[in-house]
Amino acid sequence: MVEKDSTHIWLGLGAASLVIIGAITLSRLKSKPKVDLTKFDSPDIRGSGRCMDKEFIKMLQKLAKVTKLPIFDMINSGARSSFWNAKVGGVSNSSHKMPKCQAADIKAPTRAIRNKIVVAAKLVGFKRIGVGRTFVHLDNDRSKKQYVAWGYPSGTKPPINPFV
Repeated sequence: MVEKDSTHIWLGLGAASLVIIGAITLSRLKSKPKVDLTKFDSPDIRGSGRCMDKEFIKMLQKLAKVTKLPIFDMINSGARSSFWNAKVGGVSNSSHKMPKCQAADIKAPTRAIRNKIVVAAKLVGFKRIGVGRTFVHLDNDRSKKQYVAWGYPSGTKPPINPFV
């Protein structure tokens, strides 16, 4: 009877150890934080940020990690309805437009922040970068010319070009 009881105790201790080790392992795994896609909403269509391209969001997550900047709190513009795109002066084939949703403008209030975003954006794989004085446009639209940077107003030379 004593032998049977000690076997149960050892099995119980072994099972408890596995549970504890599993819990510690799970707590150490860093899951990617959930992204609040409402930050990408077109101002005229609530919930439209859900259309954002998943690969684009992953690239922004990498950008946030590399720059150590709160990129998702710095979004000026993400998804745009045709109406909103026209209202803000966006080009007719804008990568912001729904249903494409492959672009975002990121606030860059200083030259240092702007340049940090631009350099890191190239490092994480962005191949289309628009550079304004107070924002950086990023997109991953493969239907357009790649490895390009431009300034604003459109067609002007960018203040920093990571592709030259």
